[in-house]
Amino acid sequence: MIRRCLKNDRIAQRYLYDRYAPLLMAVCRRYVGLADAEDVMQDSFVRIFNYIGQYRHEGSFEGWLRRVCVNTCIRHLEKAKKLKLDFRSEDLPEQPIAPDALSQLQTNELLGLIDKLPDGYKAVFNLSVIEGFSHKEISDMLGIEESSSRSQLTKARKYMQRSIAALQKIGVYAGEQDV
Repeated sequence: MIRRCLKNDRIAQRYLYDRYAPLLMAVCRRYVGLADAEDVMQDSFVRIFNYIGQYRHEGSFEGWLRRVCVNTCIRHLEKAKKLKLDFRSEDLPEQPIAPDALSQLQTNELLGLIDKLPDGYKAVFNLSVIEGFSHKEISDMLGIEESSSRSQLTKARKYMQRSIAALQKIGVYAGEQDV
């Protein structure tokens, strides 16, 4: 399939698109939100088809696709001037949450909470927690210090804890909302 895509074979490109579009749409959705996700996903596929020759067959092809997509998302946020990192020394108190609160959240509820994170928090949270990048890799990707990456992740986690605690307090998770 990769060799055929290198030769601009439209059938192979369509197959690759159909197979990986749902995965890359989910990645885009987490980084740029629903409104821009489809456009950024399309940009990601343009980059994938333009640079598929750079895939070295080391590691998984899906991992390479995800990395191209993540980089496209970051470029989009930077271009839109939405990637602002919060360097304020805001003391966010830890909110106690029930041990099973996270497991009771449905996927769309969790994605909604991630979507509400400020853009800088969201980018670092996604890169670290979801994608598994190290703080060194994140600092290189975003052009920040490793300590800033760690700080943004800590703030994102506290923000998520507060959001989950708030949902827990009013009984809104796992579709259980008092009507």
